[in-house]
Amino acid sequence: MFNYSVNANENLVIKTPNVNSFSDIKIEQKQTADCIINHSIYPDGTDVTFSQLANKIIISSNKELIKNDDGSYSFKN
Repeated sequence: MFNYSVNANENLVIKTPNVNSFSDIKIEQKQTADCIINHSIYPDGTDVTFSQLANKIIISSNKELIKNDDGSYSFKN
């Protein structure tokens, strides 16, 4: 599992794997008093969880994030 952390006010763009329709992504959301958790499974098997806290966002994924030339990120195949 790969884990990343970014400041809550940081602009982070992650390009999603080959998705033809938003409905192709299995999404589960949970909310607690301290955290909003979004868990997504993409058609290609990419499994990513975003845990949004007051001061940071924790990203956990089964695939490594790589930085693109334009400053965005993509999941490594």
